Order: sequence, then structure tokens, then C-alpha cells
Amino acid sequence: MTGLFGTSGIRRRVEEFTEEFVKNLAMSLGTYSKDSEIAIGIDTRNSSPLLESWFISGLIDTGHNIIRLGIVPTPTLGIAAQDYGTGVMITASHNPPEYNGFKFWNSNGAYTEEMEHEIEKIFYSGKFNKRGGEFSIIEKDYVEKHIDRILRKVGNVEKEIRVLIDCANGSGSVITPELLGRMGCDVIAINTELNGNFPHGLEPTAENLRETCELVRKFNAEIGIAHDGDADRAAVIDKNGRLVDWDDFLAVLAYGRRRVVTTVDASMKIENVCGKIIRTKIGDVAVANAIRRENAEFGGEPSGSMIFPDVHLFPDGVLTAAIVAKMVSDGRFYEILDNVRKMDYKTERIKIPYSGNREDLMKKIRENINDVVDGEVSYVDGIRIRNEDSWLLIRPSGTEPVIRITAEAKDNKTLRELVENAEKLVKEIIAIYFNPLLNN
Repeated sequence: MTGLFGTSGIRRRVEEFTEEFVKNLAMSLGTYSKDSEIAIGIDTRNSSPLLESWFISGLIDTGHNIIRLGIVPTPTLGIAAQDYGTGVMITASHNPPEYNGFKFWNSNGAYTEEMEHEIEKIFYSGKFNKRGGEFSIIEKDYVEKHIDRILRKVGNVEKEIRVLIDCANGSGSVITPELLGRMGCDVIAINTELNGNFPHGLEPTAENLRETCELVRKFNAEIGIAHDGDADRAAVIDKNGRLVDWDDFLAVLAYGRRRVVTTVDASMKIENVCGKIIRTKIGDVAVANAIRRENAEFGGEPSGSMIFPDVHLFPDGVLTAAIVAKMVSDGRFYEILDNVRKMDYKTERIKIPYSGNREDLMKKIRENINDVVDGEVSYVDGIRIRNEDSWLLIRPSGTEPVIRITAEAKDNKTLRELVENAEKLVKEIIAIYFNPLLNN
């Protein structure tokens, strides 16, 4: 049985989503869910409306009324799922336009791995709970509810600031500029046209945001904020037009909190700015579960995925944008960022392609890792080895056939030794035991 789900729902190239596949997937969810109504939202991809129509058809076949939200950010769908018990978001987040996907939600947030496994069992069994009768499709506006929730929690800015917001031609366009304006910001919004081709790129990377950084300087904005395609994340550009490093951004938002959840790939910087750190596997569901279990005040990943549990227990780039604007307005943001940037840590990330079974590959790496690096070892997600002033992480990607190596140290010599030793080990194991994709 091939697993349907990856680290963030189901994502595939659009042509792989046949009508039969999508309807069967919908009937699997409809059979699993005991809620009479199911909320559904879509992003701005060109393929989303057709996939939505097929999915709705499958849900109706299993006896569910539909709450249709239209184009919304993923966290907006998350709010609707809190009300109706079950939700589905049609999005592939930051993946290229030729991809799309499905992410399932319940009232507590995105589906856990255990819930996804139950969906898979129903899907592959083909045993769907079909029902006859008339069922409704009701359109509802949850954008306004999302805005109201954030305004009640965050409030208005202390003083007017100029904010440049880049919506990446995605679903953040329908909410974030309006929210920031209501908070009292002077808003400059770019890339707000709903365009499923995403001409400016979906991932808020330095390459895609080069022009955005220039515009922050040109318009003398006090802060720049950039969404990914479905606005569950946010990147930040400082007033000088410099993209804020993901780990620095995470540390700024974690600053001063007592209990914080982050992932195994996050910098040690976060350990210097708050109380207890709980590290978990990569992925927003894992972070959310750890926040709930540890009663943490905040959780986030060095990818712009931030969770503020006093508002809701899932990543929300719109909420993150509002919190950043408030921090800039009251002077805290740059004060904290300046301190974080002074911390002298260096990070390097590389990818190594492979073919074969990833569990077998990781087993071989575990058996040999102590030959090349010493330290405290954990297996929360991949293999993480920690020393006093450095760490190394080796883990398989959840979305592509590559091994990711991440290392951090206070000096370049230690950093290069960690990366080179790990890279050599992984390549040797692939060459000896697996059919390599490497030519060297």
C-alpha cells in the first residue's frame, strides 16, 4: 500500500489527480467524518476549482452538507473547521503551480498521522458509506471572522507604521492588506492579483523576494511582510530591505517566553532567548501536538510556520503579520532582532539525492554515524547529534527523495567538518548499498 499523505497532507502533480481519485478521496473523508457539515476552501491555483467540484461531489455522495468558503488562506479554513468539526483545504502551499493537494482538518487543527492513516485504510478498501438524499452547498464568508479574531487578540498598532505586504498572488490577498489597514497601518500591498500562475514565485525565498526587498527600501517601509501561496506562513524584510533569516525571525517571536516548541532543525539561537525549549519532528502538526502536550506558549519552525496557541493551534501567516506589525509599532521588533543577530552562529544546509528505501538508508546511517561525529544523539526526526556549540541533523525529506544535512556551529572550521564528514558518510552508504543517483 502506497501512502497517500506526506508531511503536509496530500500533494501531487495536478495530472495525477483524476476525477475518480479525488472523489474516492472525498468519500474516504466523508466515510470517516461523523460531522454533518464539512467546510472546504481553495487557494488561487488554476486547478483548484475543478478539484473542489470533484471533491464536493464525493462528500455529497457520503451524506454531507457543504460549507463552501471560496478562496481563503489555509488558516481561515482552520477556523471554519473549528466550527464544523471537519474541513478540507485544497492547496499545495508553496509547491509550484503544476502541483496541488488536499489537507484535512478537524476542530483541533490539521489531521494527525493517525487520522490520515484511517483515511488511507478507507481509501484503499473502497468501502465507502454512501447515502442518498438531498444535501446542500452553502457559501459562507470566513475572512471577516478571521479578521475579527485577530483584531480582538492583537488590537491596533501603537502608532502608524508603513507596511509593505507581498501576497504572492495567493489567498493572503483576500485578507492581510485589509487586516493591516484596519489595525492602523499605512499599507502598500503588492502581488495581490489572484493569479494561479504565481509569476513572482510561491516560496518566500531571497531569490523570489529580491524585488520586494527593493520596494521596502524604495517606499521607506518600516517593515516588509511576504506570504507563501496559502498564507499559512510569513517572511519578514527589515526596514533596510534585508530579508530576515528564518531562525532569527523564529527567535524574535519566541523571545521571553517560558515554554517554546520548535523543530529539530532550528538554530541554537532560540535557546538563548526563552525558557524551556521542546524540540519535535518537523511539521506543523507535530509542533501543534507538542504545544498541546507541553502547555507551551508558542511554537514555530525555521520556515515561517508560527503557532500562537492563545489564538488557535495551527500556523497562521495572517496572524503572524499582525503580530509583527504590532511589535514594530511598539519598538520591540528591532530591539529584539538586533540582539538576535549579534549571536554568532553559522548554519549550512545541503541535499543529497538517493534511490531506494529511505528507512533502510537511515538505518545504515545510524549504524555508522558515530564513526564520523561524536555527541549527544537523538532520533526525534532523523538523526540529530548535539555538542556544546554545534549540532548536526541528517534526515530524509518528506516530499522528495533526498537526504537533508543541516549543521550549525560557532566557527566555520567546525561547521565544514560536520557537513563534509556527514556528506561523505551518506554518499558512501548510498554508493555501497543503494542504486545511486549520484555520479560522483
